[in-house]
Formats: sequence, structure tokens, C-alpha cells
Amino acid sequence: MNMPGVRGDDSFKALDTKQQFRGTMVGVSLDSFRFPDGKEIRHETIHLPAAVSVVPVLEETPGRKEVVLVEQYRTALAGYIHEIPAGILEEGEDPAFCAGRELEEETGYRAATLTLLTTLFPIPGTSAHKMYFFMAEGLEPGEQRLEEAECLTVKKFGLAELIKTLASGGEPVIVDGKTHIGLLHAAMRLGLK
Repeated sequence: MNMPGVRGDDSFKALDTKQQFRGTMVGVSLDSFRFPDGKEIRHETIHLPAAVSVVPVLEETPGRKEVVLVEQYRTALAGYIHEIPAGILEEGEDPAFCAGRELEEETGYRAATLTLLTTLFPIPGTSAHKMYFFMAEGLEPGEQRLEEAECLTVKKFGLAELIKTLASGGEPVIVDGKTHIGLLHAAMRLGLK
């Protein structure tokens, strides 16, 4: 893989790939590799499409940055969690365009500016799934358009207060990894301490 932060090594040889499962969004393969020392291993790989996450920032009270989160029901957890808006990139779609689309669909806000914060592989031990993180500013009301499978409520939180809860180790408000990453990057970009 030729990407900043990823150092390729041709001495690891891919031997075989067998698709084990293919769903509407997720695939799983069983892959065989040969290590430089000659040892062969099998490894399960999860195939997911690239995605975007958006940290929507408001400043309705001068000097107080707020973020817009969605409280969303997640079937895998059998409950609601707070998250930054996110979604899957459509084939050939520009990540910034996707971020703006997902922001409006989930929260009903449109952004005047979208700033790329970082691009990461959230689960590199099992997947090459790539996620682009954006910060959205200059928010204006738009039109919320939830998908059939989305059950969520839009909420506002003080960014500085959320960052303190992330660092405190106390009762978590945020348990979602992409939201942790996005909030921390946005706070650093905004100079919050």
C-alpha cells in the first residue's frame, strides 16, 4: 500500500485470498501470507468501503465552541451512543463532498467550510478501511434527510467540556472511537486545551 505513514515491504508475500463472506457493505476474506523468515500464516481480513467523519463546530455564544453530535441507536451495542456524523463514500465520490452530504443528511446543518483534519486506518489489524476526518464550520440550517435505517437525535455539546471528559477517565460520554479521534483533532486545530 503506497500511502503516507505506511511503509511497504515486498519481502511479505501474499499467497492466496479466499472470500468467506460478502454482504451489502462488509466482506471477509481468509488470506495466506509468507513472512520474510519463510513462515506462512492465514489471516482474516475485513473489507469495508472508505468513509468520512465530520466534527460540526458551532459558536453561538462568542468564545464557546460547541459540537453537533448525533445520539444514534447502534444494533451491535443494543443501545444509543453519541457520535460525530459519518458515512460511506460512494464510488468515485470526493471525500469533502461526502462529508458535506453526510453532515446535512444526519444533522440538518450545511457547512460554509470543511477542513480535512486527518486520514486514518481505524482498524489496521484487520482491515485497510480508510476514514477521512473533517471539521465543519460556518454551520447554517439545511434539511435533515435520514436514511430508513437511521434512528438518531441531534444534540449540542461544549467542545472543551467533552475534551475534559475524554481525558478524565471518568464516566464516558463518548464511547465511539471515530468520535474520540475527530473531537481531539478538532480541539487541537482550534487551539483548545
